[in-house]
Amino acid sequence: MKSKKAFMLGAAMAATCFVSAFALAEQYPSQPLPKLSAQALKQAVEKALKPGGTLESKPISAQLQQKLKAAMATKAAGQSKAVAGKAAKVTTVATVDSEVKKPDQDTLKTAVAEFVPLFPTLDVNTLYTISDVQTGQAFPYHFNLPQSARVLVQLIDQSAGADMSLSLFRDDGQGNPQLIDTSDNPGNADEYLGGVLPAGDYYWYMVANTADNAQFSFGVAVDTNIDAYEPNDTPQASFVLPDALNRVTGNIDNPNDVDYFAFQATRGQNVAMSLSDDKKGVRDQWIFERLEGNNWVVVPAGTSLTTSGVAPGYVAQVRVRANPAVVQDPTAQYRLTLGSAPRLNTFDVKGDNIVRVPYSVFSLATQTARTLNWSTQWSDSTGAPLLGVTPILRVDKRFDGAEFHWTDFKATTNSAGASLASAGLGECFGEYRVVIPDSSTGVAYNWDTTFNFGGWRIELDEFPGVGVGGDNVPYVSLGHICTQDIKH
Repeated sequence: MKSKKAFMLGAAMAATCFVSAFALAEQYPSQPLPKLSAQALKQAVEKALKPGGTLESKPISAQLQQKLKAAMATKAAGQSKAVAGKAAKVTTVATVDSEVKKPDQDTLKTAVAEFVPLFPTLDVNTLYTISDVQTGQAFPYHFNLPQSARVLVQLIDQSAGADMSLSLFRDDGQGNPQLIDTSDNPGNADEYLGGVLPAGDYYWYMVANTADNAQFSFGVAVDTNIDAYEPNDTPQASFVLPDALNRVTGNIDNPNDVDYFAFQATRGQNVAMSLSDDKKGVRDQWIFERLEGNNWVVVPAGTSLTTSGVAPGYVAQVRVRANPAVVQDPTAQYRLTLGSAPRLNTFDVKGDNIVRVPYSVFSLATQTARTLNWSTQWSDSTGAPLLGVTPILRVDKRFDGAEFHWTDFKATTNSAGASLASAGLGECFGEYRVVIPDSSTGVAYNWDTTFNFGGWRIELDEFPGVGVGGDNVPYVSLGHICTQDIKH
């Protein structure tokens, strides 16, 4: 269970909706998010951060100050290499010529050990205070993010008559600061910079535009409870999924977090989309929407959609956001499917070598004693094979009562979109008993046979509603042969 402090930190993160060029402002023109008052924001921040005491003002060297000013000038000229404002992420696959190699651990350790920040290091999730501030003074400090996180960098509680600015820099690892963004509100209004940042070393840089023995507080609230696709909080920063049937697992880490994803149908193939909760009963945590023209349209919970008749190059865009009617659990994870709609072209399910129970005795389409060998082949609507999807053979070896009791056997498709696997059913105690006359070997025998009546179906783990078996005909009948003995 998350601590009370963690929940308060989440509240502070939720407040990042109205500051900074890379904050979460103005994302939803058709459905504006509620905005917190300045007082509510301050209270959330103060409750999220532990007190760090008062720091003494120390002069900054002219050389270091020049580094910061040069980085700010570079940003203003549009030449910054800062990473926080990336427009989108694209998943790429390494080729033989660009094989991904494991980094040398000794080199990494040496690099970490040799890094020395330009300015004093302070803790995250801590609120510090500086007093006796005069006009023109500058205050740079360092903090480290060991992993990607959603952050809220802040400068608050300025004295009356003071006017401070707040800038955030990232160090490239070699002592070169790169400006990410600046907040410079009029007068003594609070300054905030918020968004998702990768692991690395960062600097606060605070400048007193106007101050006379003034005081202010500052800190950074850090929440590492984010998924691997952040930052994707705006349509422009949508996480672009590759040409496949994709399923991703993500989370909404605060009430104002919105996750955007996009998929391009390069061949004009049908596009599939759905959202689930991996059967954990928390699907109502999220609202799932697709972009239709200029409007976001809700996809009802439990619904899987297939878009057809699209032109080659069509881009499907979806988003997942918090359901305001439900108390949020930031640890809950959704499962999003977006990509090429699947088509099952061929399948085969065969049993092992037994003497079959005749249809005239009992209607059993598939019969086996111990093993089912099964295969499938999948493609998109244009015939391009689907690599890496997960067919499931679901088997109920013995129908008992009104409910199915499925056992799932999974496989994975290869580059041809094909899968081949076997499912071991094990031994059984037969509920039914028949005597079967058989002369297939050239000699007539009577086989005393016991078996159970069950069924199987084929589904696709990534996208419901395709395969063998459905709402109207839910299964293919199965005879699980338990014993067969010659009766003299």
